[in-house]
Amino acid sequence: MEIRECMSKDLVTVNPSSSLEEAAKKMKQKNVGSILVVDQNMMLKGILTDRDIALAIAAEGKSPQTAVEEIMRKDPKSVDITGRIERCFEIMSQANIRRLPVVENGKLVGVISSADLAATLKKQIDQLLDLEEAYSKAPH
Repeated sequence: MEIRECMSKDLVTVNPSSSLEEAAKKMKQKNVGSILVVDQNMMLKGILTDRDIALAIAAEGKSPQTAVEEIMRKDPKSVDITGRIERCFEIMSQANIRRLPVVENGKLVGVISSADLAATLKKQIDQLLDLEEAYSKAPH
């Protein structure tokens, strides 16, 4: 199955120059634990997690007005939209991450999460079980 079939297009993003406070407020409003950092052309520049913000402010003494680009994780792992979901499993397990940005020609177009992958796998398993059941009931 291709990534484009199970990714989410509901993106939560900020600019690199946005403040940590602005990023945190947007994350709270959208109820997400990470936010994608993009430039004005939607080119993926980084990723920022709620943990990154908490540690920067509480442990490093950064101001809530600090620019996202100062603490974001630069060059995050991503996957191309034309890829297959098996590639997502590889990247996510190797990097120990739960969300993976999806890009097309470097431009952010979606995100795929471990929950998206689990739902896709469940759907495929259910389809396989339906086929098995139909086969077992068919006259031989």
